[in-house]
Amino acid sequence: MGTTGPFSRPWQHHSLLALFTGIWGSNFILAEVALSEISPISFSVTRFATGAVTLFVVLCLQRRYWSPEVRLIPTVESKDVLRLVLVAFMGALMAPWLGIEGLARSTGARASLWLALGPVISVAVGAVMRSERIGRMGYVGVGLAGLGGLVLALDGLHGSGQYIEGDILLLIALLFAVMELHLIKPLAVKYGSVSMVSARTAIGVVIYAIVAAPSLVAQPWVSMGGWTWIAILAGGGIGIGLGQWIKVRALDSIGPTRVVLYGNLVPVAALLIAWAALSAVPSIYETAAAILILTGAICLEMLDKFQHPQPTTAEMAM
Repeated sequence: MGTTGPFSRPWQHHSLLALFTGIWGSNFILAEVALSEISPISFSVTRFATGAVTLFVVLCLQRRYWSPEVRLIPTVESKDVLRLVLVAFMGALMAPWLGIEGLARSTGARASLWLALGPVISVAVGAVMRSERIGRMGYVGVGLAGLGGLVLALDGLHGSGQYIEGDILLLIALLFAVMELHLIKPLAVKYGSVSMVSARTAIGVVIYAIVAAPSLVAQPWVSMGGWTWIAILAGGGIGIGLGQWIKVRALDSIGPTRVVLYGNLVPVAALLIAWAALSAVPSIYETAAAILILTGAICLEMLDKFQHPQPTTAEMAM
């Protein structure tokens, strides 16, 4: 997408990503609060739509003032239409839908920990499919992160097992998101990452709205509290829409590895915010899982010199 226009210097990208790490972490906590008075699918689709509108507005402004070469509406060949629809179905419907249903049965901090496994699972799938190559430290990272996921799953089974259903839904949502990344990659190479992100988002909003229509109609919107509206409008517009734009623009300036590392710090932010705002002290299992997952991500993304290839712009924009 290029790095012309505002926020084009490396230190600016680092500052914004550090700020948005806290915003993304607070998104999980806000969502947890909002779900006490709004159905999961109604919350998810309205927040996703708010983020999509914000992203399109920002991309249109960027195209008009800084990057006229950016193409938002691609001409997709008929043989690629089915793949594009499948990408939108997996990444813009099933992943957020199951993810928010899982969050409704879990906590924001736990949900952020499960999603932190995304890059690790994606690289592991790529290694099995031989579409990516990792070295010794990469395998160590995958192993540590996988062990962290196992610890988190055991915590879900601990005691009354109150989190196990949410953990299963979050893991399935994560698998859909990973599958989407591997399906969209050839489309991004062929048509351009910005075009594919725009098309996938537009198609996804339409599909998601149709599926969620009964819940949207039944939702008592007028009676919802201020924090729920903040979670929808600010969480969607700033956290999802503007946040994705910040991440994509930072790729060319500071590189994918550093951008991904900020994403892996989101669970830490979510745990700290939940502790400060909700007095939710993480269990020893959650703390151990966070350490293992984050250490594994660092081994994979920072210390594994054989990692190949780097994430694409489209992958980072999901």
